Amino acid sequence: MHTINKKALSIAVALACSLPLHAQQAATNNSTNANESKSAQAQSTSLEVISVTATKRKTKLMETPVAITALTEADLRQNGVNSVKDIANLVPGLDISTATDQSAPVISMRGVRSTNITELGDPAVGVHLDGIYSPRMQGALALMYDIDRVEALRGPQGTLFGRNSTVGSINVISAKPEFTHLYGNLNIEAGNFNSKNIDAVINIPINEEFAVRFSGKGLKRDSYLEGYYDPNQYDSRRLSDEILNAPVISEDSYQGIGQTVTQRENWWIDGAGTDPEAQKVRQLTPADKSDFYNNANEYSFRISTLWEPLDGSFSNHTVFQKYVNDSNNNLDLVNCDKIRGRSAELGGDCSNFLPSDNTYQAVVNVPGELNLDITYLRNTLNYNINDQYSLVWLLGYEDMQRSSAQDSEVGLDPWDGATYFLDGTGAESFSTEVQLQSDEYGDFIWIVGANYFHEKTTTLGYYDNPMDDKAFWDQPDRSTDAFALFGQGTYKLTDKLHATFGYRFSDETKQDKGGRTYRCSNADGCAVGWLNRTDLNNLPADYYEDPSIYASYFENDNKGSWQHHDFRVGLDYDISAETMVYTYLASGFKAGGIGDVYEVVNDRTGDVTRFETKFAPEEVLTWEIGAKSSFFDNSLNLKAAFFYTDYTDMQYASVGSIGNVERLSVVEDDNGTPILDGNGQPVLDYQNKPVIAYYTQNVPSSTIKGIELEFDWKPYPNGRITGYVTWTDAKVTEDWHTKWDYDAEYLFDIAYEESKDPENTLLATNLKGNNLAMTPKYTANISYTHTFNLGEYGFIHSWLNASWKDESYSTVWNVDKHLDDMNFAVSDEATQYIDDSRDAFAVYNASIKYEPQGQNWYAEVFVNNASDETIQYWNNTSKGVPKGSFGMPRYYGVRAGFSF
Repeated sequence: MHTINKKALSIAVALACSLPLHAQQAATNNSTNANESKSAQAQSTSLEVISVTATKRKTKLMETPVAITALTEADLRQNGVNSVKDIANLVPGLDISTATDQSAPVISMRGVRSTNITELGDPAVGVHLDGIYSPRMQGALALMYDIDRVEALRGPQGTLFGRNSTVGSINVISAKPEFTHLYGNLNIEAGNFNSKNIDAVINIPINEEFAVRFSGKGLKRDSYLEGYYDPNQYDSRRLSDEILNAPVISEDSYQGIGQTVTQRENWWIDGAGTDPEAQKVRQLTPADKSDFYNNANEYSFRISTLWEPLDGSFSNHTVFQKYVNDSNNNLDLVNCDKIRGRSAELGGDCSNFLPSDNTYQAVVNVPGELNLDITYLRNTLNYNINDQYSLVWLLGYEDMQRSSAQDSEVGLDPWDGATYFLDGTGAESFSTEVQLQSDEYGDFIWIVGANYFHEKTTTLGYYDNPMDDKAFWDQPDRSTDAFALFGQGTYKLTDKLHATFGYRFSDETKQDKGGRTYRCSNADGCAVGWLNRTDLNNLPADYYEDPSIYASYFENDNKGSWQHHDFRVGLDYDISAETMVYTYLASGFKAGGIGDVYEVVNDRTGDVTRFETKFAPEEVLTWEIGAKSSFFDNSLNLKAAFFYTDYTDMQYASVGSIGNVERLSVVEDDNGTPILDGNGQPVLDYQNKPVIAYYTQNVPSSTIKGIELEFDWKPYPNGRITGYVTWTDAKVTEDWHTKWDYDAEYLFDIAYEESKDPENTLLATNLKGNNLAMTPKYTANISYTHTFNLGEYGFIHSWLNASWKDESYSTVWNVDKHLDDMNFAVSDEATQYIDDSRDAFAVYNASIKYEPQGQNWYAEVFVNNASDETIQYWNNTSKGVPKGSFGMPRYYGVRAGFSF
């Protein structure tokens, strides 16, 4: 697990050592010129002019008629940004969480997000790398370094950026090679949790026409969790002998001894096998933080080239990038803050079923694994046909391979379970786009183009319930083919008034060819049988990774196609040289999905029932009006926008029941405990069981409206204040009749089968009027920077950032709004401990950095999340225990770097 340090250090040292000695003087001279430019900027109150590519051509940020936030490399480094998920507090209306089962970020913007981040789902916010679409959200976790800027566009970007940009787009633009001079830099960071972060850059101009740039980054960090391995859980095949032979604390369960459910009241432990030693209750074993869940072990490198002939006829930018994540995965945690103080009668708090009252802890019997390997190849060719027309050709290739292991029930339930994705799981995509652009000097400036995208995903993995059912997924060829034609033009009606018209035609086909889901259970003889724990644990850990041992399978072959027309109509008016206003009406589109196919067998009759889970496309229509203005000799920039979005058929994915089938199952008593016969074996009978699936349904209609105000102010030469304030109202506005799927077993005090029964009238509900998830009504962010000029002794840069988000909901269920119209069996008091409300919170970050007069090195101390706020992003409550993904606790450390 120490490979990351060696690789990262090797990258940095190789880049540094590759500098020819004879170039050092030239680098020093150019560095001096750059420092003089920095000093001149520092003595002025005028803000620098930022250019963006939101319209697929370079324009000034303050003259671009769209809501956009641009973050520079300095912004990212100052805020400790390592990946896309770290920019959430820096962009108005943006929220990013992590879906731990897929090791992927879930991006929400202006109240819209995608909850299906499997190979069947698509994001609502498109992520682009150097202008090229990156289809798998796992790729957005790739380390961010050597970045020119990040552009976050809000509002539908369907006309120019196309598929899956219904509510916005994030474009990560890497720094290009430069012809000016040979230079480089090296930065290191050390923090708590034994964190080590290193990145380096070297820019090499080969000649006046061709330059190469090398950059790399490595990140290693111990887990910030209080982790334990539990030998008392049913499946112990992946645990070491040391853990399995931990000291005995009780000869029998139900003695009230121990810290977890599987220690104190494990109903199966007395009869679960023939090995007496394996039936004793043993201590938990503390985990080594260096290789436990929620650690970091990543590296990446990038090689880019830029070729620009002196005749200026074309330029070609090529990027090869590699990202490797060899960490121990992430997992859902219990929100101990939410249930702190809950009485034992209502379910107790964390101290009742975990070693301590601490959200950042986990008890597992499956060590976490994540192996994520992504290769990127991107190419951008700009060719000047003549003085009036130019051609742009984009090519992108992305190959993602991953495997993982994740504990599913995290020691909270005697019914053990884990999810595994095996080698061979991944996604390969290719995209190309050709654009023809006019020059920027006529009355009509336009762009037309065609785009083609192909992706093939492969899934090989399984869910293992060690006591009974297993499902093995073998999806060798799930593909997407998307084609689009688009055009957008801006016409100069007068010297100050401009009209924009855009159109895009999209054609998308998704198909599953040869997909299989294999089935294995006690009833079909594939699994080892009830309570045969000893036999199970004598099997190899990878025994159920072979689909040939499974008793049966069903086919998933499926296909769906969708076409759509998107448009954009806008006006912008220059009130003065410093102020412009704009408005537009634009649509966005996200294709529907083929979903999974399920064929279930009735254990009693042998009949087969087929379920398909296709879902419809989602559409948005947004009207926005905004203004951008500079004041006080360009020392204050203000951007304001009001938007109104009509959101139709929002795709909402969740785990739920799609039907029922008779299964040979264990008979349970009223407390959910299996009934045993005279021989200590569970009593079996044919029972009506739900068919559980991860499926997507469409929310009929939602309305989202909001106001965003951004500011950037340099009140005096050595000070700067930046930030934003937002107001957002996002609600389901039409009847959405569905089945209640938010911890129904606990809230209604019913059996698991009843809680999943799609025909249970007790669970029928209408979610009209509910707020959309992860959308606070108010948010605010402010940063203040002040530089102390110490004369010949250099500079001290101080920085303070505060980010605040109002209360919100982490899911669309809005439990506290249904206390009266749903017949919850538990009290309102009990409900408040497990509902999906999220309290308002504030996060504070700060740093102090020293630079000498030459500004060729720096040293910095920093703290992120200074108040140690516990922030929940993803909610997965079950059986009265609120779980989800959480942000990091307080993180602090030092940074240093030098340039040459």
